[in-house]
Amino acid sequence: MVKLETDKIIITSKNKFSFFFLILTICINFFSCSQEKNYNAQLKGNTMGTYYIIDLVNVPKKLKIKKIEKEVRDTLEKTNKILSNWDKNSEISIINKFNKTTPIKISNELNEVFKTATNINVNTNGFFDITLDPIIELWGFGYKSKQIQTVPTEQQIKNTLSLVGQRSLLSINYDNKELTKKNKNLTINLSPIGKGFGIDLIGRKLDQLGVKNYLINIGGDILTKGHNKKRKNWIIGIENPNLDVKLIKEIVNITNKGLATSGDYKNFFTENGKRYSHIINPKTGKPITHKTKSVTVIHDNSMKADGWATALLALGRMEGLKIAEKEKIAVLFIDKVDGKLKKFKSNKFLNLNKID
Repeated sequence: MVKLETDKIIITSKNKFSFFFLILTICINFFSCSQEKNYNAQLKGNTMGTYYIIDLVNVPKKLKIKKIEKEVRDTLEKTNKILSNWDKNSEISIINKFNKTTPIKISNELNEVFKTATNINVNTNGFFDITLDPIIELWGFGYKSKQIQTVPTEQQIKNTLSLVGQRSLLSINYDNKELTKKNKNLTINLSPIGKGFGIDLIGRKLDQLGVKNYLINIGGDILTKGHNKKRKNWIIGIENPNLDVKLIKEIVNITNKGLATSGDYKNFFTENGKRYSHIINPKTGKPITHKTKSVTVIHDNSMKADGWATALLALGRMEGLKIAEKEKIAVLFIDKVDGKLKKFKSNKFLNLNKID
């Protein structure tokens, strides 16, 4: 659950595999519309199987809210038509249905997403992998209808892993904007990065329109720009992975950054008393079993924060923190140690302008 109090605290959480097609309802709530030339507003709605809230601050009066509303709606529709696995006619769905090993032309947007996905994949030794789709489906966490969540056999896992391998099974020519499957049955799932990219596209559109101060929140993934109503940086509260305790584990004070939290505590199933998370280790083809419960990443944009949060959670704090330090990424790990939640921060996270 996310509670939003403008200019105060935003508690972030996310469901990494809730990438449904657009179900859009927009509600406009004006915070203030004074006699001055600028105004503040909020847009609310549903998209990608979750909610969105967009706070707009000090918007030029000449820029009508209906215009912003339309541009946001169009951008969300565009994002889903490119990246959504739940839309059978999206660009990524058409690629997944293409059962040949000849080059496929891809859009500029998809080309950009693949560049970031490849960078994260390389720098995490494959712990971020967009070809993990068949394993996700095998465990019942995917986008196909009537998913049955049950533990697959070792042989099923082994067979399915033969279709996983971003570096070995997928070739991308970024200059020509072409993708080639090395196995015609390979399929791609962009849920771990697509939501963040959608947020970035909205941010770019707001920039083009002349909105200089905003916070975009889609299901807990966030992009901040400029300042809040108090002319200060945006204040973000990071949720406690123990949902039975309604507390905030950390508060950060940021601007011009993306923030994403990935956790194993909301999307899971239990069989024979054992809990199985939706976060899959690409090497074993099985849900993670380490002590890390959530990872929050603050990065240059929402897409990078989104993808890195998933990758570092798959790795776990022990290995993930080493990579975060090497890549100079601001990361907060929350582990369960001896029955208690404990925070571990990268040096860049420690050096953030934050509120304790």
